[in-house]
Amino acid sequence: MILTVSIQGCGAHPEARHASSAPPAPSLPWFRALTRTAERGSLDAILLDGQWGPGAPYVLDPMPLVAALAECSTRIGLGGAIALNHAEPFNIARTFAAVDRLTAGRSAWIAITGTARPGDYGHAPARTVEERQARAAECIAVVRKLWDSWEDEAILLDKPGGRFSNPDRVHRIEHAGPFFSVRGPLNAPRPLQGNPPVFQRDASPEGLALARQTADVFAASVADPSTLAAIRRALGDGPRLLATIVPLLAPTQAEADARAAALGGTTTGLSFVGTPEGLAARLAELSPLCDGFDIAPAVLPLDLDLFVDETVPRLRALGLRPATYEGLTLREHLRLPRPRSQFAA
Repeated sequence: MILTVSIQGCGAHPEARHASSAPPAPSLPWFRALTRTAERGSLDAILLDGQWGPGAPYVLDPMPLVAALAECSTRIGLGGAIALNHAEPFNIARTFAAVDRLTAGRSAWIAITGTARPGDYGHAPARTVEERQARAAECIAVVRKLWDSWEDEAILLDKPGGRFSNPDRVHRIEHAGPFFSVRGPLNAPRPLQGNPPVFQRDASPEGLALARQTADVFAASVADPSTLAAIRRALGDGPRLLATIVPLLAPTQAEADARAAALGGTTTGLSFVGTPEGLAARLAELSPLCDGFDIAPAVLPLDLDLFVDETVPRLRALGLRPATYEGLTLREHLRLPRPRSQFAA
């Protein structure tokens, strides 16, 4: 069972910002504490989407934050979002080439698709859904070509011979498509994971078609878990499928219900209000429908603390989670093979 945790502002509940534990403003110590908690539970990755919402009135840019959190963690994966609407693949590829080395092979790209907010990109033309998805697919393909433009054996560091790299293993990609023209190669060596995993979330028909073609992991936010079977069919055999769940926890069911009533409002997608033990049983019940779960704690840090300290040990006792990390890189945590460069002979 894969387990990731999405950090959304003060929590995934729309009223989380009113909780007593909510910070007056996001800060590095806040995110460091959450990262250490998640790593204490041997969770596979923290996902930082950088999206605005009712529970997150302001957010920090995910990529500098991922780099900063590399210093306070050693094993947990760190996923940062870059939207595809108007981003350039060369910049994305170079950013993750650096971040994957700063995190020792623990980075992931959350590739966000969808409609930009009005006014976000006043200089850019409006695009149809079909154009946005076609551009997104080409962008991801170009990023992967750029990551692969340096083979694993390209760096020689031959001081006596005065050679940093083997030019025969560094390649121009010579990409020319409807949206991008990129010669390459990338001016940075290949990421340690070869290709950092690509996460996606868009469950529209167009988003699922894109994920089937380009994603390594898909996190589905659904209200009815029975719809996961249809999503699995739409994705095919490629991406790992995670179900996003919003837990609101307490030692007893009565206390959890009281917490939910005090907060008011409801969360979107699959939610759970109850005890940590009950959540472990619910995840075990749903586990045949997906490869794992993306945990979006209702209120931070309380629901993350309870999940790590009370739910995760029960999942381990059920044989659904390892006692500790079994790999070093995020690809190893996700049981994804490390790809060889597409330009290697």
